[in-house]
Amino acid sequence: MAKLIYSLIAVLILLVGCSNNSTTKEEDTKEEASFDETQKEVVDFINNDVAKVSAYETEANEALETVTGDNFKSDEELYKVLINQVIPTYEKAVNEAKNMEVTSSELKPLKKQMEEATSTYYDALQLEKQGLETKEEDLFGQSNAKAQEYLLLIKDYHEDMGKLAKKYDIDYQSEQ
Repeated sequence: MAKLIYSLIAVLILLVGCSNNSTTKEEDTKEEASFDETQKEVVDFINNDVAKVSAYETEANEALETVTGDNFKSDEELYKVLINQVIPTYEKAVNEAKNMEVTSSELKPLKKQMEEATSTYYDALQLEKQGLETKEEDLFGQSNAKAQEYLLLIKDYHEDMGKLAKKYDIDYQSEQ
């Protein structure tokens, strides 16, 4: 079951892109400058900061796919890939999320959501590892629950980012 969840998550990882669709006016008011600055920061956040997190998530989940679902051969092989590739790579995603710098008060909650989501999925991976080490079925259930929690957190993140992007006239697309 856990292997199916992780395969599903691999399909639902963060892959986002955006472009700036606004046309700037010749008005040089403070309000306009603030709008433009925030718009630029949101675009940069999505295209650079979130893209780095997403790249690590993709790499980790692609490694996980090699030993789960139809590719599953043994718990031992899953464990080796989990501790040698998936967890170390996903730890980079967690660190990228924590180290993102935002100045806009509107991006701070989204950064927090990203941190919480990546930490939650990292916890799921750790529980899966612990379950493989101890063979405690309960840990696999806890891992699956954390993975489900991650999916809900990511869904909320994308909804909130979509609203913010709309406010700043940014074409935001999430491939979930």
